[in-house]
Amino acid sequence: MDRAENRSVMERVMDDCRRAYQSRTPLIMIDTMEYELVEDVALSGELVALVRRPDGYLDKELAYYEFIRSRPDRLSRCENLFFGPDKLHLAAAMDGDLERAGQPGIYVVALERDSPKPRQGEHGAIPALRSYVRSYLSCRDNSSPLRCSCVLLYGDISLLPADLQPYTELVEVPFPSKRELMRLLETMCAENGHEPLSGDDMQELVSDLAGLGLYDARRLVFRLFNARTERGVRLIDDPPRRRRTVMDMKKQSLLRHGGLLTLCKPKKGALAGMNAYTRWVNDNKSGMLAPEDCLLERGTPPLNGVLLCGVPGCGKSEAAKILYYQWDEQLPLLLLSVDQLMGGYVGDSERNMRLALSQAEAMAPCILWIEELDKGFSAASSGSDSGTFKRMFGRLLEWMQDKERACFIFATANDISRLPREFFRSCRFDELFAVFMPTYAECLDLFREQMRRAERSRLDEARSRGLSLEQPLLFDNGVSRPEDDCYSAGHCLDAIMAAFTETGKFLTGADISKVVVSALRGLGSPLDLPIKAADWAESVCRLARSATLSTYGSSSENLDSIAACYLRLLRGNFVPAADGALFRREYLHRYEGEDGRLHVKYELPQGVEPPQASYDRALYDELSGRFPRIADRLENNALDRLCAG
Repeated sequence: MDRAENRSVMERVMDDCRRAYQSRTPLIMIDTMEYELVEDVALSGELVALVRRPDGYLDKELAYYEFIRSRPDRLSRCENLFFGPDKLHLAAAMDGDLERAGQPGIYVVALERDSPKPRQGEHGAIPALRSYVRSYLSCRDNSSPLRCSCVLLYGDISLLPADLQPYTELVEVPFPSKRELMRLLETMCAENGHEPLSGDDMQELVSDLAGLGLYDARRLVFRLFNARTERGVRLIDDPPRRRRTVMDMKKQSLLRHGGLLTLCKPKKGALAGMNAYTRWVNDNKSGMLAPEDCLLERGTPPLNGVLLCGVPGCGKSEAAKILYYQWDEQLPLLLLSVDQLMGGYVGDSERNMRLALSQAEAMAPCILWIEELDKGFSAASSGSDSGTFKRMFGRLLEWMQDKERACFIFATANDISRLPREFFRSCRFDELFAVFMPTYAECLDLFREQMRRAERSRLDEARSRGLSLEQPLLFDNGVSRPEDDCYSAGHCLDAIMAAFTETGKFLTGADISKVVVSALRGLGSPLDLPIKAADWAESVCRLARSATLSTYGSSSENLDSIAACYLRLLRGNFVPAADGALFRREYLHRYEGEDGRLHVKYELPQGVEPPQASYDRALYDELSGRFPRIADRLENNALDRLCAG
């Protein structure tokens, strides 16, 4: 166990503040918005040194002056503790007069965006801080009241101007460890006359509290002990209500930290297709739910995560949401969007990235979902970035490589050509999955899943209206056996897929969701009557043949982009997320032509037949026919960029 894990948050903050004070740094910036924490640091009495009197009575420059021996009931009793920038001018002016200056003091100054500002647009405390720093640097007597005083800043660090930053020490506030949270719960159990929590309750509550700041956690635990449910039971003794309360508090805490992370609670559902990905997730489930056990038993570190790349609308984001339920809802799902990290001031974006990753690690074990990496960090690889994205990207790579806590990274991307190559090196991700267009069998599974979701929505709406449905099924083909209903009626879904094959419309998962919703709207079935399978099939087939319905795979331009996406994934070290992929990497051949340029062809070996299903064969022929033209250009452009770099 690292020694830092055994120290409390206040001990670590005080140690950093003490080192900054002893190094004679004029300003100490505590990176927090919590007034309570800064107040506790100021009231600790460990930051102000003794002053050498003219008669030489004391000459220890760094001996601590304990001007507060116990926390007073009222701040007015602290004669040497000042809040706000007003006293800074007075301290600088009185520095030459020991009798008037008195003892050294602690000055607490908040930097907040809503504070009054002078006309030049700076924060109102900045002129006083400049004056204090100038007087501090001009003074040569290390035992004077001014040099032995301490200025604590807190709030928004971006409000600190560049000329004061060299004279400011930044003190980061860590999140409390699980060991400290456990001590907090034990202490508050004793203070509130509550029996010690059982081992399971203690572990569950500590895991739920992970990721909250120290004072947020204290306030929340106080609420759990003192608030009661409608039945008069303490919230601490009602596990379902307790967990909902903690999750609500976490959402509020994330918003107070600038909304850098979003705590997601997706709707339940099943993941159609992606069999290989689903097997991988289930096989590695224990490694994330009990990372400490795996480390002790097998000596293996926590999982790093997975990267899903592929065609837009084919279920990458859906896989992240389903992952939450595949792992029994035990790990919080945190969404990190790069656009939310961007700040309006120099250094804000890099700081936001650091804070977001720090908070995610404090909530470990957790799932960190990074959506659309290619859009967020494309500037870092294209050379069009002024440096911000490169620094953010570098910080992310460093964290992915060195993190010790169990933060499972679930990343998605559409175009891997826009991602920096460093993303694909070993130890960044445990597996790279390629997400292709769904095959015929996968389309049937997707249709069934979308129909189940429509049925669940209908039942939820009926319950909200107080209706009792005699027939719980939305779809029915007129027979009593449940295995013959519309979900498994092959003739119904076969007719639907045949209609799309005839019209040359190839489907993504998002297209299937749109088709199901549009077909249901067209039927207009009453809420208390099921839909016949024949009516359902007719409605969808009519919609498929309609010229007004466009799918992602029904335009020549989109088919070109799909073919290019396939080729990039086949050239890379990606594993198909679903079984039965139409294209395989080993059938893609490169050769040098007479013109000295690279050429690519996709060729099946002897004895290997192309797909047999009519829908799959049509999709295979459409994409493979575009491969030669697009592949040559991709290969040679990539080679040109590599040589130029």
